[in-house]
Amino acid sequence: YQQNMDSRLGDDIWRLIAEVLSCDRLAQKGSIASNGYRTPSVRLLLGQDGWVEHVDNGIRYTYDVTKCMFSAGNVTEKLRVSRFHCENETVVDLYAGIGYFTLPYLVHARADRLHACEWNPDAVEALRKNLRLNGVEDRCVVHFGDNRQLCPKDVADRVNLGLIPSSEPGWETACAALKGCSGGILHIHGNVETGKSTPKSCMNDCDESENVKCSNNRTENEIDSMKVSERNLTNSTDKCSSNCSKCSDLSAKTQPNSTKEIWRDWSLGVSSKIRVILERLHTPHIWQTKVLHIEHVKSYAPHIDHLVVDIECRPVPG
Repeated sequence: YQQNMDSRLGDDIWRLIAEVLSCDRLAQKGSIASNGYRTPSVRLLLGQDGWVEHVDNGIRYTYDVTKCMFSAGNVTEKLRVSRFHCENETVVDLYAGIGYFTLPYLVHARADRLHACEWNPDAVEALRKNLRLNGVEDRCVVHFGDNRQLCPKDVADRVNLGLIPSSEPGWETACAALKGCSGGILHIHGNVETGKSTPKSCMNDCDESENVKCSNNRTENEIDSMKVSERNLTNSTDKCSSNCSKCSDLSAKTQPNSTKEIWRDWSLGVSSKIRVILERLHTPHIWQTKVLHIEHVKSYAPHIDHLVVDIECRPVPG
């Protein structure tokens, strides 16, 4: 609409538009703020509050659209998480938000216990409401504040790091959260540039002084263990774990070899850095890391892919 039209016509114009659209409230959406909270820029034009309810894969989410965002683009990853088997597992969600992944882990994957870390007070308010709405509040502990200070240690069988463009600031916290005696699985999100022959995040992060093995030093076992998937290409509804053998290499049919190689190089670089962190935290023990699966969540233009790499982390006996 034209600038300042609302000031000239008052609320009457919004009531008219709401009547045409058969709704009670209207809001104007802007950009997401880069303030650490990812606060939406939403102005309520008509109505008393911004609280809405959204149902996604049988899960109820309620949140205030003027204070919290809802990431609809992560639907394929939420569906994948819902197919995990997490019975008898303790899960840590480092960036819980309003419960985007927390709730699929609890409602569908049936996690025995989940620690949800979140520092945005508005998101925490919505998270607590969503836990109650879905009847899973008794299996979730909410840690309000900086996860680097509040996340429990030595408790997790699985850690979710659902932060983009990079979750690297939380890698050490995630490694410390894993059970020291048995390890577990990390689900690490990241945006990867595919317009270059070598992933930017891998090149920037590699540190030879820490003996980080990047793509050129990958092992045959690591490569053989990887599954690259583009979930939008499959209609499979079977239950699967993070290392499911049914997750075929579908991307080979649709992605250029260079893109696949960039995905793999980035994943191997992440895996190597995680191993270094684990061995530093648990000196003098040796740890083994293995890439189980690479998930392509969505793409941004130009040539930026949102990936999730599943990394199995285990202490070596002896």
